[in-house]
Amino acid sequence: MADDYRLVDSPGVPLRGQIRAPGSKSITNRAILLAALAEGRSRLTGALDSDDTKRMKQAVATLGADVVEEDGSLFIEGVSGRFTGSGMIHAGLGGTPARFLLAAACLADEEVVIDGEPRLRERPMDDGVALLRGIGAVIEEMGDPGRLPLKVLPQVPTGNHIQVGATASSQFISALMLIAPTLPQGLHIDFIDHVTSASYVRLTAAELVNWGVTVEIDESPVGLASIRIPHTPLKAMRRSIVPDASSLAYWATAATIIPGSDLLLVGACEDDMQPDAAVLRALVSGGGRIDWTREGARVSGPATFEGWPCIDAEEMPDGAIAMAVAAACGTGESCITGLSTLRIKETDRLEALRAELEKAGARTIVDGDSIRIRPLDIQGDSEVSIATYDDHRMAMAFAVLGLRRGGIIIEDPGCVSKSYPSFWDDLDRVAAMSTTGDNAADS
Repeated sequence: MADDYRLVDSPGVPLRGQIRAPGSKSITNRAILLAALAEGRSRLTGALDSDDTKRMKQAVATLGADVVEEDGSLFIEGVSGRFTGSGMIHAGLGGTPARFLLAAACLADEEVVIDGEPRLRERPMDDGVALLRGIGAVIEEMGDPGRLPLKVLPQVPTGNHIQVGATASSQFISALMLIAPTLPQGLHIDFIDHVTSASYVRLTAAELVNWGVTVEIDESPVGLASIRIPHTPLKAMRRSIVPDASSLAYWATAATIIPGSDLLLVGACEDDMQPDAAVLRALVSGGGRIDWTREGARVSGPATFEGWPCIDAEEMPDGAIAMAVAAACGTGESCITGLSTLRIKETDRLEALRAELEKAGARTIVDGDSIRIRPLDIQGDSEVSIATYDDHRMAMAFAVLGLRRGGIIIEDPGCVSKSYPSFWDDLDRVAAMSTTGDNAADS
């Protein structure tokens, strides 16, 4: 792909027609692992095909599952709870694959090494290592403490009860939950501290239920108190995967900040369990308009978008990047809080947002886990080259800004392959559709 992507020359053209985002990255990754652990041949339809999900498919194949892609579906012959394969698993830049696969490797009969790109080696794994050791896994650190590469030795965890304090990422908890049905006595998790991004833990629970697993959740006045997952032989199933809510958040943001837009997000569900589905509700609270139909969500661009004096985005951290762009196009100063996990993503997203929004003309202040944004001058269309930091969310967010502001050049546009490889093609189709009135931007 080209080294950069230049946005349309005529910014602010109302978006028209419809768009279908690719399948959910969060659900695809969970479903691939559960299908690999199940007995029998599962069929996943609507699964996302991206860098992260490719890593998951390659990894479960290395561990012994049979993976075949045919007629737009993903077929996985599971291993009935125990992996017989071994070797090196390379997670690329994917934090989710690395953390899920670290847990999965504990169910292998041979040694497994988990590694990744240099940036992934910088991201914390110590919480996951500690939790897995706490239930009996044997993991050796091959480099810096709490970082990849990690070697998992063949000893199936036998512990069935663990207490979990504060973790850097909810993915460590989700990883435990995904292997819990295969553990000899299941798993009982007690939470002794606030759960980071608890919405993703609930998404994992919902996916387990889809696969026939009983999940008992106890709530406290402040959130999750405990989760119990019994030993449950997983059975193959046919799983249809909904569109990715994080990807939809960018299209919803684009239609909201461009007055006069009328864009149908095909397949969006009002009761979607994906955490970033909450971004659509947040846009409405900031002055946007969304009407739910049988086909999906119809997003209309209001004459002005106000933004948020203060909004907590802890439960929708990936979507918060899109929200920051919406705030930069608002009528008043916005403050987005609850963003502590953004510092340990593909890049330090808080600092990246601050730097690139400043380039585009918005005044920003980062304070702890929050960012305060004073809107930019929409008419200021001087050319700006946006660094993406090898981060798919940054590329998509500032592409959305370019549709409204103009003059935006996206560096390293190919980084979107991590979650949405067809993003630029879809962007071109939406732009063309909005100009011609053709409604065929359905990918």
